Amino acid sequence: MGVKFNPFTGNLDLIDTTAAAGADTQVQYNNGGSLAGSADLTWDDSGKELGVGGDINLDDGGTYETTVQVVTPTANRTISFPDATGTVALVAGSTGQVTYNNAGAQAGLTSANIGSTGEINISLAGAASTPPVSFTGSWFTGGTATTTKPQLLIEPTGTTSTAWSTDGTGLGVNAASGFGGNLLDMQVNGSRKFAIESTGRFGSSNVQIGVQATYLEFIYSNTVRGIAGADDGAAMFKLPNSGFFGWAPSATINATADIELRRDSAGVVKITSGSTGTGYIKQDPVAISALPDPTDATGVGAGTRGFVNDASSTTFAAEVAVGTNDGGSTVVPVYSDGTSWRIG
Repeated sequence: MGVKFNPFTGNLDLIDTTAAAGADTQVQYNNGGSLAGSADLTWDDSGKELGVGGDINLDDGGTYETTVQVVTPTANRTISFPDATGTVALVAGSTGQVTYNNAGAQAGLTSANIGSTGEINISLAGAASTPPVSFTGSWFTGGTATTTKPQLLIEPTGTTSTAWSTDGTGLGVNAASGFGGNLLDMQVNGSRKFAIESTGRFGSSNVQIGVQATYLEFIYSNTVRGIAGADDGAAMFKLPNSGFFGWAPSATINATADIELRRDSAGVVKITSGSTGTGYIKQDPVAISALPDPTDATGVGAGTRGFVNDASSTTFAAEVAVGTNDGGSTVVPVYSDGTSWRIG
């Protein structure tokens, strides 16, 4: 240190005669009582940049501190703070990877990334009791048909949905008006196994069920082959004129039917042995006493047919009843005339 006479005050002022330490731009600091500079701590007055060649510790005097450091860098990095309020987060991993807290450190998730166009890709393989994606929250119930949204909803922007179950929905799909594709399409190696079309039809490529207001359609090769539902409030099943009910000869359900019930003409039904040939109706004979009430008013009515196995007569149109032409062992066909059972 030196002294200098100040003519304005008449005092001797102390002056610092120590030269700046280190090289140009190096920040001066106290190094064991001596002025020093370091190449790891510099200030560029032109570019207004502070250069630090090590870690920066931020400490507010509390228990913990925050360290800003560069770990095994492979390229230049820049931390930019946007001109807006809020929290600025640091990133980790490679481009597009979702970041997460890995034991207190920022890390990139290698099995999930967001592409340049915003698409989300998940490549994590499943494992025992560990699905790659889980929605474990409670499903919402009890709102209105508009507010009780599904747990997972697929719905284009601008499309509204107002018909959800107030008891809750797991998976919901709501397409925009005019959409003509599939709401759901499930395939194995490119082969469709099950799909739900925008028309309400569902099934495989060739066999489908269509949903209408009061009935279901059974569709094969894009042609309705039968319907089931309600007709004037009554349950019904309806076939086209070429349709039939068939029975396979064994438990193999897709075997060729060997007996079929078909339409013959208006008001006429026929039984065939398969698609052609004559089929037969077999009725198990019963005792005359087991025949039901034959009357039109309270019983089965005129035209009902059956077989009995204990008739004592074979005369056509002869009445059979308990005490009348019974007690024998003859098997004969019988019919109701609306009043009585008669042989024939």
